[in-house]
This record gives sequence, C-alpha cells and structure tokens, in this order.
Amino acid sequence: MLENWEKIFAAADILQVKLAEDVLKQNDIVSNIINKKDSTNLTPGAGFELYARKEDIEKALEVLKANGFK
Repeated sequence: MLENWEKIFAAADILQVKLAEDVLKQNDIVSNIINKKDSTNLTPGAGFELYARKEDIEKALEVLKANGFK
C-alpha cells in the first residue's frame, strides 16, 4: 500500500488523526490511518500516521494547514 502513499500527518492521539482524516474526506481526498502504537514501541510521540496518495499530497497539506493541522 505505501508504494503510492506518503505520510502527511502524525499524532499520538487517534482523535487528532481522525479529525484530520475527516477534514480530508470533506475535501474529497482519500487517506488512510496506520496504527504505529503497540506495546513494543515505546518511542515518545509514536502513535498514528495519516497517509494520502502521492498525487493528492499538495492539496492534502494545504487543506490540513488551512484547518489548523501542523
């Protein structure tokens, strides 16, 4: 899957990532959440990553920025 996808947002809190995903969906941008959190990954900030298709990256980043996601 990740071959044509690029990470555009990450957060330790699933709610933040879900909100970002919803904002993208409202703008007709397909995205997927990858859960990077597990009991063996103790890295601070590790959690959830949001990916978009490479052809949508520029628009996705603009939409996220316009909606307060960094």
